[in-house]
Amino acid sequence: MDLKKDVSSKIRHWCARAERSPAQVRRKLHSWGEKDHADDLVAALTKEGYLDADRFAEAYALDHVRLKGWSPRKVAAALRFEHALKDGVVDRALEALTAIDVHDAACRAVRKRKLQHPDEAPEKTIGGLLRKGFTMEVVRAAMAAEDVPPKFGPSC
Repeated sequence: MDLKKDVSSKIRHWCARAERSPAQVRRKLHSWGEKDHADDLVAALTKEGYLDADRFAEAYALDHVRLKGWSPRKVAAALRFEHALKDGVVDRALEALTAIDVHDAACRAVRKRKLQHPDEAPEKTIGGLLRKGFTMEVVRAAMAAEDVPPKFGPSC
């Protein structure tokens, strides 16, 4: 019983340090050899407020679009498959993203692509962004924004 209390406090500390998904917590508990108690601990952590799927999904979506430049489609796929979150949770998380967040991420992707491949044809750049999960409308807007030289500071 002492080991269970140790794991319980350890997982609470781990969850308090950053937002975690229930799937992440289960994987961590399994890696610690706590497969039998994983569901009980996840339920307790959720009840105590250490875990909240909606809160995690929103933070994940905002961070990955704003900081890593991911497209909303890529974020949705990761939330569904890697974190095993239900469609309703994923949809609410994506609603937290603004069009400006997505546009800025696409602009950064265009700039990065142009730095890596300066002589690349625009069609290839468009294809690369579409494969990353951006919509054609967002890609066109980002390409147009990046073709205009900035007057002051960075362009997007």
